[in-house]
Formats: sequence, structure tokens, C-alpha cells
Amino acid sequence: MSVTIFVPRDAAALSLGAEDVARAIAEEAAARGIDVTIVRNGTRGMVWLEPLVEVSLSHGRIGYGPVAATDVRGLFDADFLKGGKHPLNVGAVEEIPYFKKQERLTFARVGLTDPISLEDYLANDGYRGLMRALSMSSADIIKEVTESGLRGRGGAAFPTGIKWKTVADALPDGGNVQKYFTCNAD
Repeated sequence: MSVTIFVPRDAAALSLGAEDVARAIAEEAAARGIDVTIVRNGTRGMVWLEPLVEVSLSHGRIGYGPVAATDVRGLFDADFLKGGKHPLNVGAVEEIPYFKKQERLTFARVGLTDPISLEDYLANDGYRGLMRALSMSSADIIKEVTESGLRGRGGAAFPTGIKWKTVADALPDGGNVQKYFTCNAD
């Protein structure tokens, strides 16, 4: 039975050696004849622990960090694939005080999934919002965005629904033509 190990692939983790750590884990597992699946996820946001290696166990993920490639043999010796004790063991990642206090909305899946795997994205309700929007009229989408209170990220935090309604209602001289808008153009 394969053990799933998560090693981040984002810029922060890569700059701290995550690629070398993932390679060392794969090589050490192969040398020991252990079947592992390495998932390259995004960082959980605790950069001081990067590269944060997580092992998926029946009771949740156990984290080890910050891990260097030179630490990998010692992690295997400490039986980290079963949550073994090691100086880099930070316990259940979901229970780390900094992380436990967070309620993630936009970034709810970051660190949990492989960000370049379509299968992983779909298995975690990816495209659910898009599929719903495709079943709605433009006016209904604008109404829902307006009612949601979503605001722009610029200094004015202008209501997104008002922006969208203004564009939808704008008719050029001579009738209806294709409209274009640009996001984040500044």
C-alpha cells in the first residue's frame, strides 16, 4: 500500500530546497523498497516551516519541517511514514496554532491538492461555481455578484457587481456590439 507524501512546489518552497527534498524522498523510498506517492502541492502559508513535508495518515496529515534533502534519510530511519518522532515533526498540520486559527475561503484547497492536476481539482469540487454560472443568465450572475458584496482589491474596494452592471448596461452608439474589459490592467 502506497503512502502519500506532500511536498510543496510553489516558489517559496522551491527557493528553500523543496525540489531536492522531493527527489531525496523518492530516491530513499526506492532504495528501501517502499511504495510512496509524492504529491506536489502548494504551501500552507507557514513559510518558516518550508519545505513542509506532510505524510497522510488515517488520522490526518503529520508535518515535518523545515526539511532539507540531508534530513530525508533520518526521517525514514525515524519511521516518519507512520508519524514517527523526529526533531522536525511538527505534529498534525491542522493543529499548528497559526494554521488552526485560520478560516480559509479562497485558499481552502491550497496545500491540500496538486495545483496542476485537473483530476485533483475536479475531485475537490473544481468548476462547481463555473458550472453554476453557465446555467445562469448574465443579469442573474451580475445580481448575485452584487448581492454578495464582492469588492475590488484596489484601494477604493469598489463593488464588483456595480462595475459589471455598468459594463453590461453600456451601449455604444449604433447598437449592440462585442464588449471587452480588461482585469488588473494597472
